[in-house]
Amino acid sequence: MNKSLGRGLSAFLDDLESDDRSDSVIKISPSRVQPNPFQPRQIFNEESLDSLAESIKRKGVLQPILVIKCGDNDGYQLIAGERRLRASKIAGLDEIPAIVVDLSEKDQLEISILENIQREDLNPLEEAKAYRRLMDEFQYTQEELSESLGKSRSHVANMLRLLSLPDEVKVLINDGKLSFGHARTLVGTDNALEMAQCIVNQSLNVRQAENITRQRKISNSSRVDPEISNVADQISSLTGLKSNIKLRGSGGVIEINFDNFQELDSFMAKLNR
Repeated sequence: MNKSLGRGLSAFLDDLESDDRSDSVIKISPSRVQPNPFQPRQIFNEESLDSLAESIKRKGVLQPILVIKCGDNDGYQLIAGERRLRASKIAGLDEIPAIVVDLSEKDQLEISILENIQREDLNPLEEAKAYRRLMDEFQYTQEELSESLGKSRSHVANMLRLLSLPDEVKVLINDGKLSFGHARTLVGTDNALEMAQCIVNQSLNVRQAENITRQRKISNSSRVDPEISNVADQISSLTGLKSNIKLRGSGGVIEINFDNFQELDSFMAKLNR
């Protein structure tokens, strides 16, 4: 598999799982299928699974799951279709349809991530981690991710920025208390947790959250020392990366932000020179 598969992944999976490929579909017991170790999705809605299980009891599993053989034994490892597998177990099915494919570990990981992203089964943080994993393990650039997944370049960048939020804010995102729109407004704020709690406690919509965050940033920027701001601008000019200086007592912290590892490599090359 290569990066060009991304855009055609849905068609690839649909072709594998279509009724027209009935000659390649087998019946296997759900108990013989091991979880997908490359599954980027960590949170499954129990109510949604129960609803799918009820549907499966009435109509059966309409689309086969995708699996690979596990070594020399008679077991399988899941590649795609985890919700169907879980719901089938809840429904108590003895057998479900499956298609057996032959994939390398790299291809398994790539399919697992891309399938979840394209079918919008991931929450914002899971999607951001999937993007980062594709970049780290498959050397995708943000531009290539954007093209392969049919997402805008700004969407990819905004998703990746969520990974910089405090852990406490990430918990609120995973719990569904903060949407992607809410979380995006918190990126780069000094008091992200305080703002997140304010959004949750007051049940603010995204527009209200944006307004409050913008006002707080304006208030904070008005207290910035012009000399410090000038130094930050000089650092940005020298590095080619957005920079920020935060004062803490008699000292402070210099922050240098990069959007991908290519920018980091370029920065390190400048330092070495």
